[in-house]
Amino acid sequence: MTQEISLISEKDALARLTDRKDLYAPLEILSVEPQNGRDRGFDVRISVGWRGRSVSFLAGIKTRTAPKLVSEGVWRLKSTSTKRANLLLIVPFLSKAIVEILEREGMSGLDLNGNYLIQAPEMVAIRLDRENQFTESQSIKKIFSGGSSLVGRLFLAGKRRFGSVNEVCAAIRELGGSLSLSAVSKVLKGLEDEMIIEKGSSGIALLQPEKLLQMLAEGYRSPKIAGSAKLKLPAEAGVPYRFGEPGFFETFAGSQWVLSGESSASRYSLMADTSVSKIYIADYQPFLKYQDERFYNVLAQKTEESFPFFDMQQDRAMRWASPVQCYLELSKLDKREKEIAEAVREEILKKFK
Repeated sequence: MTQEISLISEKDALARLTDRKDLYAPLEILSVEPQNGRDRGFDVRISVGWRGRSVSFLAGIKTRTAPKLVSEGVWRLKSTSTKRANLLLIVPFLSKAIVEILEREGMSGLDLNGNYLIQAPEMVAIRLDRENQFTESQSIKKIFSGGSSLVGRLFLAGKRRFGSVNEVCAAIRELGGSLSLSAVSKVLKGLEDEMIIEKGSSGIALLQPEKLLQMLAEGYRSPKIAGSAKLKLPAEAGVPYRFGEPGFFETFAGSQWVLSGESSASRYSLMADTSVSKIYIADYQPFLKYQDERFYNVLAQKTEESFPFFDMQQDRAMRWASPVQCYLELSKLDKREKEIAEAVREEILKKFK
């Protein structure tokens, strides 16, 4: 997992402001005066005009859009500038989260795509419809997918504070996952940058469960399936519409398997059981004696990925996918499944209220 600090330098950001003065039309960039370290707390003086009116700002530049870094930039500007000064933050992209921070702090913002939020006594103007041309591609974009998502899933498994990175690693192993210490450390840094978790002398804890679940949903991808087999389990082995029958569990005894999130919905909601159970399994070869292409009641999907098995719930001789896996799968399906996903989502978040 690579770490890319930023896609653009402060020098490049300033050059874009001076070279593309029409970028913010109908607003006009009247002047840009870099401070070159002469004044602490801000990087540039900038003046913006519209229809003969102008307003000057003390501005800071952030070359990344992580909310924690933006908040630090806001704090730096506010703590070292005079109360009368208009303050402005320049970022690659004015995301919804950044706009909320600026609105809350009464500050203005420009991005490098032509979007702006100007709120000063002399002028109020807003434009936020231009697409982002500076998408960040560092590890933060990957921490909500695949094996890296185990860290976020751990925090959603229960309300808990961890004393160290080692303790987080151990807890992941306890729930059936595996990540290196360095990988966990990088993911925690990304979650902290997004202000999803807090790290301090009192430990590591979840701050924003709703945001974390949303980001996991946005980053979710289905596990890679190496092959599948359609199986018809005989009645004595258990049938899918009788979840929890010992026979179903015993059929796959000794194997790594779990019901898919979709097939686990009946555990977490009022969704009716379907005629076919989907399972993730490490190896379905021992069960090909049950293969039946036409009248199958189990679809066994082979995968080497760990996240579908993480935090599985074993109950009544059945292995159910975790509530998080169930939610993530259902949220990617059709309207009915999306409605059920919302009910599962509420169950996940209830423990944090």
